[in-house]
Amino acid sequence: MKVPKSRDYKNGHSVELLKSGSSYFSACRKAIDNARHFIHFQTYIVDDDDTGRSFISALIRASRRGVKVYFLLDAYGGESFSRELISQAEEAGILFRLFSPGLISKDFQFSLRLHHKVLLVDGELAIVGGMNVANRYHGRPGKKEWLDFAVLVKGPECSHILYILKKLWNKTFLSKKERSHEMLHNPVHYEEDIRIRVLQNNWYRNKIEILKSYRSAIRHAKERMIIFASYFLPGRNERKLLSNASRRGVDIIIVLAAESDAPIVKRATNFLYGFILRNNIRIYEYLTSNLHAKVATVDGLWCTVGSYNLNHLSDYGSIEMNIDILDSGFTQSFEEILLRIIKKECRQVTVDQYTQHWSLLQRLADWTSYQMIRLLMRLMFILSAKRTKSHPPESL
Repeated sequence: MKVPKSRDYKNGHSVELLKSGSSYFSACRKAIDNARHFIHFQTYIVDDDDTGRSFISALIRASRRGVKVYFLLDAYGGESFSRELISQAEEAGILFRLFSPGLISKDFQFSLRLHHKVLLVDGELAIVGGMNVANRYHGRPGKKEWLDFAVLVKGPECSHILYILKKLWNKTFLSKKERSHEMLHNPVHYEEDIRIRVLQNNWYRNKIEILKSYRSAIRHAKERMIIFASYFLPGRNERKLLSNASRRGVDIIIVLAAESDAPIVKRATNFLYGFILRNNIRIYEYLTSNLHAKVATVDGLWCTVGSYNLNHLSDYGSIEMNIDILDSGFTQSFEEILLRIIKKECRQVTVDQYTQHWSLLQRLADWTSYQMIRLLMRLMFILSAKRTKSHPPESL
């Protein structure tokens, strides 16, 4: 892989990989319990279940000991967050707000959804990933957690994360007391000295940084690439890049869900199997539970972890955050974890299996689902586009 320009990445970070399950939520609770000054927590879903209540209890404890807690929850994704939990949080002094309560704004634009999942503590530690706060990401006896990843980051880029979170939190209607005024000075540099960059997708602010990063990674891959994708519907541009990479000898593995919580999206993804296999790209399906991960590694040098899915909903309809990591030691260790999952918990879909086991009726259903998703994505783009934007995305 061609090494990105060093100025795009910041040195001096400590980065720890977190996997969904008890270890992830333990790391979050530990960070919250150790908070001294402030916490920013922004996410898409918090369920009113054991995991959600435990997480909110940790935030309440922090608030009661004097930590300022800002909690921003997407209004659509957070529908299952009960009035009871909201009352408990606000009574404990937590500053709580729903993001974009209206799906359509006053000028008839489709409202972006807050899809990133970020916990920032004291500006010194950030956890960025793809897990929502719910039992299905935690797991229970006899019920394996949905597969996803996050990274725990310490170092200078936490100030960039704080800047992004403050921009989303500090709306004009907030009182001075409710606004976030925290600033970071003299950030700590860590001996691990891992280079990272924080990227966001926010169509309203002309930010499509994660999409551009994926395109660059595919374009410059030389030897191998692994993609775990929960809702995989890349656009024409990305498919062309994947095809070109395979033709120049890059070994590409794409891991997809065997079963999905979004059946129509799964069927639309199935429609792309023919394209993937024709281009000598290997497909694996994750069997053990639902696949919710959205991560990638390239050439044992670069990797990305976050909330971004390779589809136009993440490009034009959601606010996303990913951490790009440029470090061979971290990336190779992550790559080994992904390869173990592929070996032990996945099945490969071969050309023969695809042609023999996908009936004509199934393929028709996949094609229909794909066309429906394509139409919905284009409609979403039209409704979400600013009036100054006139160019639609390339077709799915």
